[in-house]
Amino acid sequence: MDTIRNANDHLEPGQRTMLACENKFPRLTIKSALAISKDHDYTLWIELYEHNLAEKIIDIYSDPVKRKILLHIDKPIAKDELLQKCEASLSSAYRKFNELLQDGFILPVGFTKTEKRVRVFDKIISKAEFSVSTKISQIRLQVNLSRLPKPRLGEPVYP
Repeated sequence: MDTIRNANDHLEPGQRTMLACENKFPRLTIKSALAISKDHDYTLWIELYEHNLAEKIIDIYSDPVKRKILLHIDKPIAKDELLQKCEASLSSAYRKFNELLQDGFILPVGFTKTEKRVRVFDKIISKAEFSVSTKISQIRLQVNLSRLPKPRLGEPVYP
C-alpha cells in the first residue's frame, strides 16, 4: 500500500515506474514484474506482467461469486449486507468473501456509525483489464486511491 501511495505522490501524469517483486511461497517462488503508472487524468494503474500471478487474478474475476461480491461493493459495506446481495448460498459466499479478504482484494476500512458497531469492508481495485496471449499475460488494475487504508498515526510508514 505504501508503494502505491508513494508512486501516486511522486509520479506525474503520463509517467510510469517499473518494480520487480519476488514472493516466496512454501513450494514456489514467483518472480514478477509490475509497473505503476499514472494516466493524464490522474488515474493510478498497477500493471502486472507475470503469468502465474495474472492467472490467479483472472481466476478471481472468473469466479461468479467472487465477481458478484466485488461488483456489489461501491462504498464501504457490512459483510452480511454484501453477501445477501450476491444471491449465492451463504456458506459459499462467506468462503469466497474470506478468500478475497485474505488475497487483499477486500479490506476492512472501519465500522458503522450505528448503535451496534459492525465492521465495514471496501475494495481498492475499481477496474480490471485483461490481455492474455500464449507468451505473456498483462493485467491492468485501476486503484481507487480514496479506498487505500491510511497509515495509523504514530505508526512508522516503513517498518
